[in-house]
Amino acid sequence: MLLTRIVGLAGDPGIHHRLHALEHEGRVEIIAVPEAEAARRRLRAVTDKGRDCAIALDRAERLSDGAVLHLGDDLAILVRLDGGARLRLIPADVASALRLGHWCGNLHWRVEFAPGHMDVILERPEETYRERLRDLEALASFRVERP
Repeated sequence: MLLTRIVGLAGDPGIHHRLHALEHEGRVEIIAVPEAEAARRRLRAVTDKGRDCAIALDRAERLSDGAVLHLGDDLAILVRLDGGARLRLIPADVASALRLGHWCGNLHWRVEFAPGHMDVILERPEETYRERLRDLEALASFRVERP
């Protein structure tokens, strides 16, 4: 598949809702790009579901974490930069961990779980996430760090 432009970002309001619907149907494919390769305009890649892709972007476009390269009625392809920006959430107790997980799930944030913490993969500006987390501070005890 030839991918020649960036349609938008995964966090963009209109795109986010379409991606969410396609995710429920298993129709979102991810191209993992090492952060060091993000400046390249042309590269070959294979999605997480085995689809062979050729990326050929215009000089004005640059790959970034969450860049959507294809968005159709039955398929979306987006970029995940390995080593992309993250926020680490460290709950103080089990009840706070449950609240954090529920909160992040309701906001459809992408997270990676590890013992004792979870990393939120940033698809929008960091301050957007921090603002939403401030709303949770009265209900859960947790720290926020940059990994």
